[in-house]
Amino acid sequence: MEPNFDLVFAPAIPTDVHGVKILRQPSDTKLVELGVASWPIRWESIPRKFPWKFKKTETMYFLEGKVKVTIVEQHKEEVALELIAGDLVVIPKGMTVIVDVTEAVKKHYYRDLEIVKSPSKS
Repeated sequence: MEPNFDLVFAPAIPTDVHGVKILRQPSDTKLVELGVASWPIRWESIPRKFPWKFKKTETMYFLEGKVKVTIVEQHKEEVALELIAGDLVVIPKGMTVIVDVTEAVKKHYYRDLEIVKSPSKS
């Protein structure tokens, strides 16, 4: 099931680059609403560079570090994005990238899961 991006990013408007959605420095309220603190730390890396193809849509939140992600698309110019600590990012299924970890990274992520808003407390 594809994530419901309206729920992930509402009411903020994310940057959208070739289908990659980036919300820079979301509010603490948004992070609590998404339950990010309960996501396990699933990926850590020292500086290195490698190719990667996303087999599933991935929603991630960067805790530490800096990564340059170059989107590799056939018949189009490559696009490079810099993702830093505090960014909330969704990369779609099927996207091929070159990952260049420029500062050691820690991130939480989900793959192909719908993120559901926490119920409002009245």
